[in-house]
Amino acid sequence: MKLSVATAALAAAASVGVVDAQGGEMVKMCLFYDTPSGHARSDPIINQECPSGHVHTFYGPLNFHPDTTYQDLLSTPPSLSTSPFVENQSLYWHPSIYEVADNPDGTQTYTRVSNLETSPYYRWDNSVLPRTEAFPPGFRMIAASDDPGADGGEAEGFKAMFTECCTLLGGEEESCESWERLMFPDRACDFLGLALAMPTCWNGELGDTNNHKDHMAYTLNGELTGECPDGYGQRLPQIQLFLRITGYRGDTYRYQLSDGSTSQFHVDFFNGWQEGKLQEIINGCLPYPDQEVGEYNPPCDCTPGEESVHPNFLTENENVAEPACDNDVRRLIINEITDVTGSLPSGTCQGAPLITKSWEQLTADLFTCEPPPPPPDTTTTQSPTT
Repeated sequence: MKLSVATAALAAAASVGVVDAQGGEMVKMCLFYDTPSGHARSDPIINQECPSGHVHTFYGPLNFHPDTTYQDLLSTPPSLSTSPFVENQSLYWHPSIYEVADNPDGTQTYTRVSNLETSPYYRWDNSVLPRTEAFPPGFRMIAASDDPGADGGEAEGFKAMFTECCTLLGGEEESCESWERLMFPDRACDFLGLALAMPTCWNGELGDTNNHKDHMAYTLNGELTGECPDGYGQRLPQIQLFLRITGYRGDTYRYQLSDGSTSQFHVDFFNGWQEGKLQEIINGCLPYPDQEVGEYNPPCDCTPGEESVHPNFLTENENVAEPACDNDVRRLIINEITDVTGSLPSGTCQGAPLITKSWEQLTADLFTCEPPPPPPDTTTTQSPTT
């Protein structure tokens, strides 16, 4: 996938509102993922022993079993990852999105949305203190659109979350309507874009022992260059996960997230950057020439591409993986149907049991798309050992 320059600009501008004029050395790195890596009721951050409470859509390594570690991500062969660059095997995920059809008999049919195009946008500005540093080994975080500070805190212009419904007019021209929240409009869109900017202020913890949120905070005014709250004396890059549903059909179907929500969104990030590489980029990828002071949305840089002034930091993945097929997910992680179903699997440690991880090193022969055995009885409840 290559989001158009116009789309990328709108995606960024819609979420920032009033731009903080302090700073002026914003750098933006765009990592375009053509497809998800798969879908499963898995959450490697929250629970390594049970199915998660709802289905997630993943991007990056095909290593998205709940029992996945930082070392598992680092050791993922690029050919078994949808990451566009070899040095980044981070895992990103969000609640899966479903089309909901109301049947004549009063039941519903839930069809998982898989026609997704996605980019994590990384941003930093080294003209403000504290200087931005790379995510440390083992770092993870969760951000939600209703978290404290996601509404801009002291600033009225910033919202971490936005939605846009766009009609293509030809070339790179678009006509878009946007909302500063999660929104599933009841009309058709050539694409529906969703984006959530994660917080940047850090207290030094990895996020592996708390609620996976409290080690991070938004700046006091919501802006990337804003002041951090007391107790959060370090600054990390901002990750804004932007995704779009192509051919959105809100005039025909209702849409919802796998957790049932139509108003709140969340994103998970598990760091899998090659150690030292992201810091090298932060230190060495300079601001785009002649950009305006306070520019939040400079051209994409730091990666190979036509916009980039500093293209040599990352190695393109020339053998990007196809998504893990549903049969493989049902054989390797959890044996339940998530693509088209009359009811969404849900409930932490409930329903079909988690399949014990059967590999130490991810290899291509795991992914055969062979049919799984019949689904087990899902009337039992599982109990985690911790």
